[in-house]
Formats: sequence, structure tokens, C-alpha cells
Amino acid sequence: MSTADHSAEEPDFRFVVPRKGKHRPKSRGKLKTSFNCPQDHTIDRVDVCHNTVTQQLKIAESELLQSAFFAECCENICPHLADVRQIICLGLGNFSECSIARYQLAFIRCLRDKANLSARGQFYDPVFSRSEVEILRTLAETVLEENVEGKYGAECKTLFYLPHCPKQIVNNVLWKNWQPAHLTNVILLCNSFGTITNNHPRRLLENSAGYILRAAGAFREVPLRNNFRFADIFNDTSLHYLPSSEKLEESAWEHTEEPSYDAEDLELITRQLVESLVLL
Repeated sequence: MSTADHSAEEPDFRFVVPRKGKHRPKSRGKLKTSFNCPQDHTIDRVDVCHNTVTQQLKIAESELLQSAFFAECCENICPHLADVRQIICLGLGNFSECSIARYQLAFIRCLRDKANLSARGQFYDPVFSRSEVEILRTLAETVLEENVEGKYGAECKTLFYLPHCPKQIVNNVLWKNWQPAHLTNVILLCNSFGTITNNHPRRLLENSAGYILRAAGAFREVPLRNNFRFADIFNDTSLHYLPSSEKLEESAWEHTEEPSYDAEDLELITRQLVESLVLL
């Protein structure tokens, strides 16, 4: 493997290397995301340098655009994005601090350009700092202000970009759109449905991811081959979509109750928790 550049030396990554002579990366702290690190927005964290973060993002975008990984992704998934009119990105994490989140942000921006999509990104994560909100707006992206826990309706063809989001967020997106007029509008770029259904007992998924269980049997899944030089950014990621030609049985539209989750199984930051932090 060639000598790594400066970004690869950051402790947010695990190298893709052959078994022989495998590099042992330094241990790293738990990734700050909307699943495990709620923030008190009355006090911002370190005021990051906008120019520095923007430059780091441009470097990540340039690297992705030159990679075989991204070229293969575009070849496999861009044909399914032709009619996308809206892009919603949830759970990105602190891209000013975390290189993984920064590459994931770079990916959706590059993908949008390569697919010739005119839609601006709509971003939400409870952990965004004020500086990150300002950076996204400077980049002409939209920052959503309300935590609806993933319950966004897809009135038009919508790409939901949920990089390593909790399965309950994905489940909520599916529930909100579980009707014939909306479900074909939903395109999900998120953790693999196949991995979720294969790695968890069905009885547990029926409580925490019932709509993913139902969607897994109908949606087409296009895996992103994880051959980017860092292994823990786009691993286990797939594009999921329901072909317009796919006709579900009438029984598929029955029993569409809003999901509820056991507190001990809850992975996302709820609206109530965000509201309580704001009131502090």
C-alpha cells in the first residue's frame, strides 16, 4: 500500500490493507453522531474555522472524484436517481471534527453533481454545532430546524441519505411513506437492509424495525462495494428503491401503525430530548 497522506493519518480511519502485514491503527473514541451524543445548543463547542473546514471538505471531494470507488458507485446508482427532486440527509454527525462525517458529506455533494440533480441538500442532525450550520448554509445547503425523527413525507422522488443512521430512523422514513402514492418516491442510501435482517432476530426487528422487515422483501438493493481506501466510511452501505413496476399485494398496506420503541432499544435522539436540552 502506498504511503498515506495526511488525512489518512487522522485517528478516524481504519485502513483497507491485506491481511499480511496488516496495519494496526490507533484506537479512537466513539464517533459523535445523532445516535449517541445529544448537544446543548445553548453553548456551542469550539468555534471552528470555516475556511479550514471548507478546505478539508474540498480535499475530500477531490479525492472521492478521483477514486475508483466513486466511479463505480456512480455507474451503479446514478441511473436510479434520474427523477430525484429532493435530497434529505440525516445523522451526518460533526463533519468539522470527524473525518468520517466529512467524507460522507463530500460523497453526497459529489453524487448530486455527477447525477446532475438540481436539488439542494436538506440536512438535520441534533449534534450540529452553530458553526457547522453556518458552514452548510454558506455551501448553499439547507439546514432543517425541527427534529421529526426521520418522519418526512416524500411527495416527490426523494433521496434519503442516512449514512450509518440508526435503523429506527430508516424505519420511521418507511412508515411515514408506507402508502402506494409515496413509497415509490422513497430512495434510501443507508445501511444494508439485507445486513439488518440477517444479523438480528426477526422477533426483535418486528419491534424495532418492522417496516424495514417489510421493505426488505420488496425493495431492490444496490450495494456500494467497499473498496474506498478507508474501510469504515461507506461500509455496509446500499441504495434501496422500490421499482414503479413493483405492485405490492393489498395486504401490504394494512397494519400501518406508527412505530414505537422500547427505551432500552432506542438508538436515536428523540424530539422530546432535544426540546428538553433547549429549555435548559
